Order: sequence, then C-alpha cells, then structure tokens
Amino acid sequence: MKQNLIGSEELELFYKDKFYFSYSSINKLLFSPSMFFNDYVLKQKEDSVDPHLVKGRVIHCLLLNPEDFEKDFIIVPGKLPSGNNKTVVDEIFKLHSDNLDSSTGLEDYETDIINILKNINLHQSLKTDEARVKKILSKDNISYFDFLQSSQNKTLIDEESYAYCKVCVDSIKDNESVKALLQLDNSDLEVYNEVPIKIDELLYGKFAFGFKGILDNIVIDKEKKILFINDLKTTSKPLIDFPESVEYYRYWIQAALYYNLAFYRYIADKEDAVEWNILFTFVVVDKYNQVYPFQVTPKTMSEWLKRFFEKVIEQVVYHYNEKDYTLPYELAVQKLKL
Repeated sequence: MKQNLIGSEELELFYKDKFYFSYSSINKLLFSPSMFFNDYVLKQKEDSVDPHLVKGRVIHCLLLNPEDFEKDFIIVPGKLPSGNNKTVVDEIFKLHSDNLDSSTGLEDYETDIINILKNINLHQSLKTDEARVKKILSKDNISYFDFLQSSQNKTLIDEESYAYCKVCVDSIKDNESVKALLQLDNSDLEVYNEVPIKIDELLYGKFAFGFKGILDNIVIDKEKKILFINDLKTTSKPLIDFPESVEYYRYWIQAALYYNLAFYRYIADKEDAVEWNILFTFVVVDKYNQVYPFQVTPKTMSEWLKRFFEKVIEQVVYHYNEKDYTLPYELAVQKLKL
C-alpha cells in the first residue's frame, strides 16, 4: 500500500508548495523512502546533534567564516554528556524551555527526571528514585543544562572537541596547495564561502520540484574562465580510503548536484557560458589530521552527471510524482528477485 494513504493531510501540505531537494534529502529518499516520508512529509525530522556533525560545522566555520563562530557556537567547559544522559537533559530542557529563567537548575526538575528515566527504562535497577535522579545530577550534566539556558540557540561544543577542530583547521591552513585552492588569503579572484543556492531546473530539464544546497567554497577565475567548487569533508578513516566513502555515502551525487547549482548561479547567463569549466574538489581531513585535495577529473564528473540524470533523477521523479514512499525504487518498481 502506498504511503499516500497515510498522513494524507500532511502529504497534501507537502505538495502544496514546491519542494527543493538537497543532497541529504535525495540520499535519504534513495536509501529509505519511508524515512524521507517521516522526516520531510510528516515533519518528524529532529535537528541532528551528532558529535561528528557538530565538529564538521565548527571546522567549516573556523576555516571559512571565523567571524561567525561566537554567533553560532558556545564552548562548554569540561565535556558534553553523551548517550542517555544527554537525552534526559535535552528532554528536560525541551519540556521547560519556555518557562526557564536563570535561577532554574536541572535539580529543580526531579519529578520530570524520574518520569523520563521510567519511560526510557534507564537506571530502573536502582532501588530508589533518589538514587536514579542522582545518576543524572552529575557535574557535567548540570553544567550542560546551564549552558543550554544561556546558549540562545547556539550550538554547544565542549573544549576537547573545539581543540580537535582547531587542530584540523590549522592542518588545512598549513597545507599550501589546499590553502591556495580555497584562496584563504586575500586574492584578486572572486571567493564565496557557505553559499546557499536554490534552482528550479537542471542542465537537462525542469521538474515539479527544485534543488538546493550550501556550497562550502566557490572560487571564480574570470581570466581563465574556471569556477572552482571546493567541498570540505572530515573522515574517521585514513585518507587513502576516501574514494570508497565517495561511493558508500554517495558523495558523487553531492558533486553532481553542486555542479548544477554552481552552473546556474554563476555561469548559465553568461554569453560565453560554453567556454567556462567547472572543477570540483573534495578537501578531506582524516582522523590523523592529514589533508588532501581529491580533485574530480572532467571525465569522472561527466560519468557522475550521467549517473545522476539517468539513475538518481529517475528515482526521485518516480517517488515524488507517484507519491510512493514505501520502498526503495529498485524494490518498488523493478521487483528484484534473489
């Protein structure tokens, strides 16, 4: 049964306005249409606070827009709680965020803590509620709660993670070839960082939906008629394994999408558009703080664009037009057999 029979009111609202696909929403749709449905149609998606994603944002900010750091982030002394402890504190803050004042502390919500612990079946082996609450009222948890109150919608990062991000940024700046690629120093070339782009068509046609993305770093050389797209990536694996990540995480879809976004923003309206070239590079930092620019050759980009239009867009069009968010395309349409 198609999911257009479920959440019909939300589905109607979803299709009322034009939807703009990003790399992450395309990737989710291909991987699990039902997850896409829950996140984007039913709007049950929660803002991700995964530590590695926060670190990635901090590295991007410190490298490309350092002047925005204090506006977007706040450093927590000590270490942020993780796992179930963080879940409990986040839930308490969410429940009472509208009524909190500076004099309110985590210890003032013992009843809520007890209820949440019971709901998630945490620390229930302890004999008393007092003992269960004590597990939550640790120094780090209390500090985290206090910072949530003063964060003013800023993203929290602990000192250890901030120090790690600083080392990553320094490693990038120390790499002369990458530094030149990103044009981190003053340059005669046009340089744009963290560029949001939204378009209504691709190189090969228009659709009922649009596309969007935030491009990390754009460098435009008007004299040579080259537009450089540089995308910063961090990886927990050694640099040598990054090509495998390109396929596993479908980063090639992101590259093909950003190619289109940049073309329409900066080149499409030029009289000499056919004379321009677009060069895409993944600037990758691994867990050992090794840095390497993986440049995508024109031949590879051509292959990725072909796959993007012939495979990916075909699947996106099917799910969107048919309003079918039950199974991945290969299973819903091609009826695979073993």
